[in-house]
Amino acid sequence: MPPKHLSSRNNASITNFFKPSSSSQQPPRNSQAPLPSQPSKHPREIPAPRDASPSLPPSLPPSHPSTPKPTGRSRQAVIAASDDDDGDVDDGASSDDELEDLMAKFDPRRNVAASSSLHGSSYGPYETPKAKRTMTSSILSSPLTINPKHKFDMKALAEDALQDDATNASSLRNKEASDAAAAAAAAAAAAAPRGDGGGSGDAILDIVQERGGANAHKVMRAVKRGTNQTQLRYSFFSSTTEHTPPPASSTVAGDVSIGPWRLLTSGTAEAREQYLVSGLAQTIIRKMGGLPEELFDWILDELCVQKSRLMQQEYCDILSHCSRNIEHRVTPERLEELFLRLGAAEELKTRGEELPLSKAEGDPYQDRDWSCLRSFIGLLGQMAPHMSLPSIKYAAQTLLRMSMDRFLICTVDVLTEYEKTILSLLDAFSSSSWDSFCAETSQLLHACIKAQSIRTNSLLCLPISSGRAHDLRRRLAIVFLFNDPLLGGHHPDTVVTIRGVVDRLDGEDFTVTAETDFVELRASIILLNMAVDDGSFVQTSDPEDEKAFNADVDALARRLRDIWRRINDSGMKLDRTKAKSVIEWVQQRMSHSVRTRKQMKKSIFDTVHRDDDDPSLPRQQNYMRTFLGKPVGVKGGSSALPSAVLDGS
Repeated sequence: MPPKHLSSRNNASITNFFKPSSSSQQPPRNSQAPLPSQPSKHPREIPAPRDASPSLPPSLPPSHPSTPKPTGRSRQAVIAASDDDDGDVDDGASSDDELEDLMAKFDPRRNVAASSSLHGSSYGPYETPKAKRTMTSSILSSPLTINPKHKFDMKALAEDALQDDATNASSLRNKEASDAAAAAAAAAAAAAPRGDGGGSGDAILDIVQERGGANAHKVMRAVKRGTNQTQLRYSFFSSTTEHTPPPASSTVAGDVSIGPWRLLTSGTAEAREQYLVSGLAQTIIRKMGGLPEELFDWILDELCVQKSRLMQQEYCDILSHCSRNIEHRVTPERLEELFLRLGAAEELKTRGEELPLSKAEGDPYQDRDWSCLRSFIGLLGQMAPHMSLPSIKYAAQTLLRMSMDRFLICTVDVLTEYEKTILSLLDAFSSSSWDSFCAETSQLLHACIKAQSIRTNSLLCLPISSGRAHDLRRRLAIVFLFNDPLLGGHHPDTVVTIRGVVDRLDGEDFTVTAETDFVELRASIILLNMAVDDGSFVQTSDPEDEKAFNADVDALARRLRDIWRRINDSGMKLDRTKAKSVIEWVQQRMSHSVRTRKQMKKSIFDTVHRDDDDPSLPRQQNYMRTFLGKPVGVKGGSSALPSAVLDGS
């Protein structure tokens, strides 16, 4: 049976069940508000909005103060609940009264200032009481220590910023020191005389500067000690580059200057360029049947000094279609004038004499425009089928002489036109005049230049895609290698042998000494490689001749290997390093390309015996066959290897 004080009320609080019956007298109804710490159906209090509400519960006036916060929590305090049926509690506070107090707290017309003064607390009207906030935090506190994690640590960011500033300052100081060292090295290199190895020195200087420039002057001094500073250079062109085109009235007279051709000879350069682009000149040429000789000569002179690339092309198209004028007007004397007009040196007029060489102080053709020369060389190739034999011979020999100048192999656009033109000129020779041309050209080039390094430049510019150009290159290489100009008039296969090349390596210019010029040695090895070619001149079905040929090739490879061993290129000696690389390359090509078949390796398992084999090989083979044919411990059997394995097949 429940207690009597609970039986009268169906909706009393369940805490009254645990309350002693001899409790104090219940306070009057509505005499005390619920404690702040008393939990309710709404544990979180929502602050009242600022806007005033027109409705107000009649049970609580606007000036009704809130219940003051108790100083402590009483052990006898009873937390009200709504378990009883009638909603009344033993202390006299019913559920309706609690609702009345709750509505008072949400009253928008509540006097904030009066409430704050009555409470006497420091928190604002919308703040949770301190006691309730403390209790809530104590209930929800975790036994673990939770350290807050920040996305950015300001102290670490400040240290990183200081470190970045120090790194940038150090980088700037190092860069200034590097630039100063590089400038000093460049000034020292510019003040020193430069030989033929200036290009290599510039490349090494650039590498040193990219890596910091430390000790750049020491590196350049070591490179200069190992580079030949006495190399000579042949200059086909003079140092003067400015040419003034002749006035049209001085070379074109009569009806040519006043007829329909005046469109090409009069007016400004822009107006003539427009006439040429429009195709009017080609139309007049077809209608008139060709160009007058005076106008043909004038266009040739104009082509050598015209700066407009478009006009150069149009001039070449006009001149190449005038076959009748080409045959009569393009003579060796006229070609010499045109080459001189293009800037060739006066030594061009001398033939059969040794040309002067000079020690170049840098590039003698610095910032020179080669467009006119390129157009003229291309025009020679177009006119080759219509030129006379003396003119073809003079043009080809002059171009070969020009190719000895190192500028050609270093200027790609001019070299491309040169290759096409020299092929056209060589193909224009008849078969009957080919040997005489080669003999005359060999004597001319052998007489004018003696340095092998300069001769090699001319041969490297010759393309090998044409049979005529390939043949001419081999003939000139044989002439330069054996120092005999008479060999140029004969086919290379009839005048050179591998044994003769091996004997040539015994000369003084192939002997490595302290006075050896390694630039010349490198050029001589290149000439030897061109003279031997692919070895196809040995065509025989006799095995003995083939065997002798391969033996000579092996002797040549061994001789080259011996020269390679004698060269010491340690200590930044670039000329020696280049010579050794060329010798090794030629030696490998002889062993693997010139030989008719791959050299067989000697082995005790070889079954085919050659005459040059070791006489003890058969005895060693028999010994190994006996050793490998013994049983290996199998009772009543033998584990002899198959005969094919023993024979090495």
